[in-house]
Amino acid sequence: MKVVAIDFETANETRSSPCSIGLAWIEDGAVARVDHHYIRPWDMRFAPFNIAFHGIGPRHVQDADEFPAVLDRLRADLDGALVLAHNAAFDISVIRRTCEHYGITPPAFDYMCTVQVARSVWPSLPSHKLNVVGRHLGISFKHHDAAGDAYACGQVALAAAGQAGAVGVHDLPSRIGLTLGRLSHGTYAPSQSRYLPKKAPPPPRPILPPGAERRLAGRTVVFTGQLDTMSRPDAQDLAAAMGARVVLSVTKAVDLVVAGPGAGAKLRTARERGLQVMDEDAWLALVG
Repeated sequence: MKVVAIDFETANETRSSPCSIGLAWIEDGAVARVDHHYIRPWDMRFAPFNIAFHGIGPRHVQDADEFPAVLDRLRADLDGALVLAHNAAFDISVIRRTCEHYGITPPAFDYMCTVQVARSVWPSLPSHKLNVVGRHLGISFKHHDAAGDAYACGQVALAAAGQAGAVGVHDLPSRIGLTLGRLSHGTYAPSQSRYLPKKAPPPPRPILPPGAERRLAGRTVVFTGQLDTMSRPDAQDLAAAMGARVVLSVTKAVDLVVAGPGAGAKLRTARERGLQVMDEDAWLALVG
């Protein structure tokens, strides 16, 4: 069975705006090769937040093919493969939404989410984001680079297979109680975990330096998208410990939105209302 790990970067908040894809092929128990393609988004709309996140802008893709041509080159590798992705819901939705936009048939394959794999195999990690799992396993890669992330995703799957005593990556789902997802023309089924070990106990409340408990007093904060250095609940707890009111939607009371990769409607609403929006680096600088 063909096994290939993939990772997309998008030009803006819409899932139909891929600007980069990385792929890593697994053969004989190792990552055998890695490939990367720039993709020219159909409307060439790059959001500043996305550019700051992955470093890709219009100049990188101006001579690149649009998605249908890139998919044509990769379809033989993807059709019938076992596809791996870290947070597969995002990457598979990029394929689905972009194929819908262009009116083309998606490739047909089963897929496995390595976030779900990592949660099953290493339940005590503080987070199961790719950089955290990669650091735990000693994987050297460039995060938020599509080729680097695809390589790391493949290495995570291989390490998990070894840890779980699986014959190979294809044997991993049966070892950890994972149901593969499926994408094909007219068919979509998510990857699902049938069971997961109990989560590690939550960390203690954050210990703050003197005076920090009022640093965000009077602020109403929303978190959206993913964070790399901490989970969203941990970030919410930290904001609350510093005096902020943390809410789940962008209401009229909100005056600060912290946005990570995958931020969608909340980020759009915040921008439309002219609210302060910051990325994870700015958030970490704020909370010190």
